Amino acid sequence: MVLAADAESRDGRFRLPAGLELSEAHARLLRGWRIREVEVEPQPAPASTKGRAAEAPGADNPHDVIAARFAHLPAEEPAVADLSRLAQLRAELLAAAHPSRSSLARPDAPTTIPDAKTILGSDPVLLSLPEVFMRIREVLSDPASTVEEASAVIGKDPSLTAKLIKLVNSAFYARTLRVSGGLPPGPVDTLSRAVMLLGLNQLSTLAMGVSVLPLFKNIPAHCIDMRQFWRHSVGVGLVAKLIAVRLGDPSPERFFVAGLLHDIGRLVLFKQAPDVAGEATARAAETGRLLLDVEREMLGFDHADLGGMLLHKWRFPESLEQAVWRHHDPSAGEVPLEPSIVNVADMIAGAVLPGGSGERAVPRHLPEAWAAVGLGSPGIQELVTTAEAHFEVICAMFA
Repeated sequence: MVLAADAESRDGRFRLPAGLELSEAHARLLRGWRIREVEVEPQPAPASTKGRAAEAPGADNPHDVIAARFAHLPAEEPAVADLSRLAQLRAELLAAAHPSRSSLARPDAPTTIPDAKTILGSDPVLLSLPEVFMRIREVLSDPASTVEEASAVIGKDPSLTAKLIKLVNSAFYARTLRVSGGLPPGPVDTLSRAVMLLGLNQLSTLAMGVSVLPLFKNIPAHCIDMRQFWRHSVGVGLVAKLIAVRLGDPSPERFFVAGLLHDIGRLVLFKQAPDVAGEATARAAETGRLLLDVEREMLGFDHADLGGMLLHKWRFPESLEQAVWRHHDPSAGEVPLEPSIVNVADMIAGAVLPGGSGERAVPRHLPEAWAAVGLGSPGIQELVTTAEAHFEVICAMFA
């Protein structure tokens, strides 16, 4: 049987996409979600199955899906083995939570391939940023800025203010603040208190990251599932911040923002060059190659390059710009640790957390990034457990 319409769990956390051929594993999932009826397509008359048995055996089996997503990675690497094991343990739920990995309609072949400067310079929305963003940037660049000035600037945007206060009051922030010794005695109910708790630079950086998200709200659904895109981005941000706290970094907030924005270049491609981005996604799906590699082949650059250039254009702090720009090639930067943290977080989140940014496979394993972060098996398990515990609550704040 083939689903004729999406089937979603009651809490909205997981979804089986329309067009999916149902297996017994999917039936168990639906029963677990307490769904008794689903809409299915009419079944065609039986046809000969001769020669079809070898056509992607087990393609509807979530465990086979996970195996395929790890197929390009070195199985002997401890980190790869750990993530593969964790992903297999979550195989059915993970397969259900990645509808963005299903095939999208292939666009017309692109007639021209634009360069990065043309893409970035062709959208007036990306050039004229929200006023609150520019004011926050001014506060960050002025060493004489005060807590009151920062609070006044951020407070001009009620939606942004509400998101920031919710984030700071979340259990996730309580945990990371406890680790760093800054847990407040009561709830944070004002921006001034949030600034005093996190620090002017950290809260301003977080505010800058969150304030740019609405710029990409109008990307067509046939290009990419934006809900799944931001879920993946939040997952990378959560894991990156946890790694930074584990390493004792004094400003872990910028790693949450780096994770949140690490694939922003891919959104720019979908927004400004949808035919090119769609063709790259289709080629990657058809060939089983990493989307990153197809981007480089088609464009001469990739989404990380484009994202880094965009953050440079917006005059984000250089550490954030480099963390996004170099997250697929940390050794190319002058300070490899910061992009290494985002790289490792991207691989962990891509392997075991819900969501997706268009890349069907788990990101490439870079031994130098894992060596820089110094994360072993116990650390991976702890990070995944902690991220999973807070994932849905943080995602809901960005809905």
